[in-house]
Amino acid sequence: MTLTQQQAIHLVQSVADDHGHLDEKTLATMNAGTRLKVERALLAKDQLIELYSKDVRFIFELLQNADDNHFNHAKSSGQEPYVAFLIYHDRIVIDCNEDGFTEENLRAICSVGKSSKHGAQGYIGEKGIGFKSVFKVAWKVHVQSGPFSFCFIHRPGDSGMGMISPEWHQSEDSTRPPTGITRMTFTLHNNLDQKLQAAQRQSIVNEFKDLQPAMLLFLKKLRRIEVHLFDVEGTKESHSAMSLSAPVDISNRAVLTTTKTTHNSEPKTFSHHYHVTKLWATGLARNENRKYSPAEESSKAYSRTKVVLAFPLTDQSVPIIEPQDIFAFLPIRKIGFNVSPPQLSRLPSR
Repeated sequence: MTLTQQQAIHLVQSVADDHGHLDEKTLATMNAGTRLKVERALLAKDQLIELYSKDVRFIFELLQNADDNHFNHAKSSGQEPYVAFLIYHDRIVIDCNEDGFTEENLRAICSVGKSSKHGAQGYIGEKGIGFKSVFKVAWKVHVQSGPFSFCFIHRPGDSGMGMISPEWHQSEDSTRPPTGITRMTFTLHNNLDQKLQAAQRQSIVNEFKDLQPAMLLFLKKLRRIEVHLFDVEGTKESHSAMSLSAPVDISNRAVLTTTKTTHNSEPKTFSHHYHVTKLWATGLARNENRKYSPAEESSKAYSRTKVVLAFPLTDQSVPIIEPQDIFAFLPIRKIGFNVSPPQLSRLPSR
């Protein structure tokens, strides 16, 4: 079918309108302040579309963000830094005993391609997308931390501005977290047909089941990860807790303990021992996604980072020879060959 010029013009304009485009004629009707505000909003929307379209495993991003938190209050009261995931039929609740939201955290979580994380060391999400990746599975995020209680709302097809535009949400007493806990509640997509909704929930459950206790060996601060799974009626189906500890009488030794409980069954506990050694890699290139202070730029602090090696052992300190995973924060893959320390006594203590 051949279009007339008028039809072609209408089609071009229609496509532009669908993408939220405002032409110069429309922008010219606005005063300078309004135009600047609209142009910034459109730029933010375009950046969000780019980031939102990326394939991100949101669970690992949330773990990464949790590990970058501060846990001074928890440590001062004798608590181990932890994060707990509670997976319900229609929502995911995350509790973390971090120090709590600050103004800097709020501004960072409402920005595009930015992070409140500074410095040469520490993990960082892909251009700050970590938190926003939860909208792959959720349409509403409720954050409760200290005096803060606000929501982000974004449904598929929305402009994307809801991912960075907080709305105050007064907490009900029944949902308010205990003192010292930051809680995020993700309301899962509910506009899917029953089959797709069931598939999405199963996919989420599978991701949590794939969490490896060995991740704790390579995190900086978290010492405990809990996963609680509930059925449609809100009854707890299963509970798993992964924790990391270090024997006081043996240097460079770590113990990973996993406790799993299913409905109406006795808890089962498994322990794995590791010899852990740490060293510094130097001569690294500058990370363009990281914000550095003038002092760090001057000293090239970004050029070095810590490398952690963990060798599995039996409880009798005998090396276990088997393929191991490589972690670059996230588990990547089996390395394809066996690694084991030939003589533990010769490994450096750092």
